[in-house]
Amino acid sequence: MPHISYPTDFNGQTVLLLAIKEKVDEDGDDSPLVEMLSLKKIDLTEDAINCGKAIGNNNLFLVAKKNSENLRQQRNNLMKPIMKHLRGAFQFLKILYTPNFKILGNWGGTITNSGRITYASGIVKRVDIFLKMKEQNDSYTESPSPLEPYLTQNSIDLSDDAINSAKALQKETAFTNAKKKAEEYREKRDNDFVTPLADINQIGAYLMILFKDNTKALGEYGFDVVDTVKVVKERIIDLGIGQNRLAFRTKVGSTMSNLGTKDLNVYKGKLIAGIPTLLKAGNEFILTKGYSIFSVNNPSSTDSGRFLFNPI
Repeated sequence: MPHISYPTDFNGQTVLLLAIKEKVDEDGDDSPLVEMLSLKKIDLTEDAINCGKAIGNNNLFLVAKKNSENLRQQRNNLMKPIMKHLRGAFQFLKILYTPNFKILGNWGGTITNSGRITYASGIVKRVDIFLKMKEQNDSYTESPSPLEPYLTQNSIDLSDDAINSAKALQKETAFTNAKKKAEEYREKRDNDFVTPLADINQIGAYLMILFKDNTKALGEYGFDVVDTVKVVKERIIDLGIGQNRLAFRTKVGSTMSNLGTKDLNVYKGKLIAGIPTLLKAGNEFILTKGYSIFSVNNPSSTDSGRFLFNPI
């Protein structure tokens, strides 16, 4: 049975809206959509205005997103050698102090009873660990630090690392602000385009019935009608409070629905990393290019989450 293959990317959706408006304007009073648009109170001129606003906010979103990604990379580049030095130093101290390796706590380290060294996630906490290690190392003023042989042998200057850790914290703050700004612009874009997108779907459904014997006529409005049968599989996933679920696979263009009462964060890829898409409670999200593999976080500290999607 023929069906419309709706564009799943924002640019494709805006192109389709403007193609619909162009066709309707061209047909004028002879357009078969005149009565339907009036009854549904669809104003394509208003939709085009909101589309322009959405495009503007999308451009600002892309700039802010690119800036945040650049800042994140700069932050990571600063932290990478620091973490390499930190891990190496703790391994050295662990061997030095074994079997009394719990003394690593005096150096800011966290080590399990089995001797496994763990590192907190997040730049701020990792810089804090580094600074505690440096503080302990610098406390040896009357005798050499037990860590000195390792630092000397590996040409590590903790003062240089301290300077770079401060820079990394500055980059982290700038990255967080840029990420927040990107999310604000994306939300504005999506809000601007809610009504135009809904109108596209209504017009498409109407035209499919109107031209049921000649669905290819929808191409004049910019719609892509395909003849293949859609087979939709659905899967419901529950998320505990604060839980992450990783690496779901789906088909680009499929829909994800938030069935819970709290908003969810949807990330591209196999990990909880990068800028998430906020999927509000009760809303749907089209999994566009980049989301063929996605991960989900429930940020709520009070309620579990639930969502539905179409697995491969």
